[in-house]
Amino acid sequence: MEWVVLVLVALGAGAFVALPRRSDARADTAAGDVIELAAERDGLLLALRELDEDAAAGRITAGDRLEGRRALGPRLREVTEALRQADALEVSR
Repeated sequence: MEWVVLVLVALGAGAFVALPRRSDARADTAAGDVIELAAERDGLLLALRELDEDAAAGRITAGDRLEGRRALGPRLREVTEALRQADALEVSR
């Protein structure tokens, strides 16, 4: 009888140690999201930089540059705000 209790306690302790906690899983997911957002932001900034360089080199018109910036701007703002919110959550933890 004692060995049954011992086995149950050992199984319970093993499950507690082996299973990931929900907060750990959320932290891993959040870290992956932040990495993806940062990569997207870097890509958007690169696209803006290329628009500026193309306009400076005369490959596109100033109007094309403005249209390109207007197309990229809203998504860049969304990504930047999402990164700020993620940073605020990280600081508050």
